[in-house]
Amino acid sequence: MCIIVDTDRLGVFLSNPIADDALPIHKWLRRKGGKLVYSTSGQFADEIGELSKRRLAEHYRAGRATAIPAGEFRNDEQQLRNNSAVRSNDFHVLALARYSKARILYTGDTALMQDFKDKRLVDKPRGKIYSGQQNAGLLTQSACSI
Repeated sequence: MCIIVDTDRLGVFLSNPIADDALPIHKWLRRKGGKLVYSTSGQFADEIGELSKRRLAEHYRAGRATAIPAGEFRNDEQQLRNNSAVRSNDFHVLALARYSKARILYTGDTALMQDFKDKRLVDKPRGKIYSGQQNAGLLTQSACSI
């Protein structure tokens, strides 16, 4: 299983020392074969700073992350922009999830949570929300196909 960390939680995820809410994710990435999926360009890359980019690259080099150029899912992102079912402004996150098959999202954005769990937008399997360490049970699967 793969996870996407929304930019609203990226600071918590990348903090040093590791924040309590992000600790289960880090353990899962290191020990159980989970993978972080993120985009190397486009809106996601525009929203984060250089320090975050360097720390994400460390996860990539350690084999705990997969970086996907935004061009790989740009067409789907554009289709989502025209989809009236989308409530959030995070078309890039939804398109990345659909492209990568990542079905866990670490976020605190209520509108994005609704979109990610919407069967019309993220399906087969449906999206699940990790909002803190109380959701560590979502991090049980180890297979990540990307």
